[in-house]
Amino acid sequence: MSAVPRAFRNRFFVSALNAARRLAGGKGTFGRIVAASAAHLAHPARPLRALRSDLGAVLRLAREVGAGRYRRLPRRSLVAIVAGLVYFLDPFDLIPDAIPLVGFLDDAAVLGWVLTRVRADLDAFLAWEVGQGPVIDVEPGEVPVVVSPR
Repeated sequence: MSAVPRAFRNRFFVSALNAARRLAGGKGTFGRIVAASAAHLAHPARPLRALRSDLGAVLRLAREVGAGRYRRLPRRSLVAIVAGLVYFLDPFDLIPDAIPLVGFLDDAAVLGWVLTRVRADLDAFLAWEVGQGPVIDVEPGEVPVVVSPR
């Protein structure tokens, strides 16, 4: 907790951090957090637009870690990422997201801080990602079964 800046030591971020510590090892819930964050970022608020590229990379990193394809991310970085995403998804955090123009400022600040904490790990992931070659990024989904009459 000492590495968390005083500005973020509010009950909302502490709650997100504690949840992240529990969730960082669980693949099912972790995957749902990543998917929900990706959906939430599809229509980002104005303060988050500057972070959109880096947040997209963080979500790809989280997906690869969750799928077990990228294993070089330290647990402390994974916990920071999950805590940031949990905070981001909470509509009733320090500044509720429903407040026009300022509702996402705290989210942007927390996510910006997370990005600075994991920058070296994110850069290492981006280098790894380039080395993987072209990859199609898809989300798992249900495929309808069609039975043809005979």
